[in-house]
Amino acid sequence: MIKYLVTSLAAVAVMAGASNGQTPDGKVDFEKQILPIFKERCFECHQKEYTDKNGKVKKPKGKFRMDGAAVMMKGGSEGSDVVPGDAAKSSVYTSTTLPADDDLAMPPKGDRLTKDQQELIKKWITEGANFGAWKGEE
Repeated sequence: MIKYLVTSLAAVAVMAGASNGQTPDGKVDFEKQILPIFKERCFECHQKEYTDKNGKVKKPKGKFRMDGAAVMMKGGSEGSDVVPGDAAKSSVYTSTTLPADDDLAMPPKGDRLTKDQQELIKKWITEGANFGAWKGEE
């Protein structure tokens, strides 16, 4: 009976991790947990150059693109914006924690990221900033 209970609890824990987007080993799943945040709050300003509906050319802010794994790891005009294993040195994380009136606070428009979103990004970077199978744009 005890063995069955322990096995059942372990299965529930694995399913709970899967339902919140974590990988089976409890790590952050980039495509399920981080990419949606980046798409919603970051890509508008940090994506491949494009021409908007008014004919205006839009370039990535700070020459930093977040729409592809390789270009994100390359960094922007300030250098590396993601330092795998070190969220404190990663502006992708630190800029989201700055006061709203700071010129470097991200995102600069709209609602701030929630504490949960900030912590999720921090955890993803601390775990090594693994993109999984996602490549995104080149």
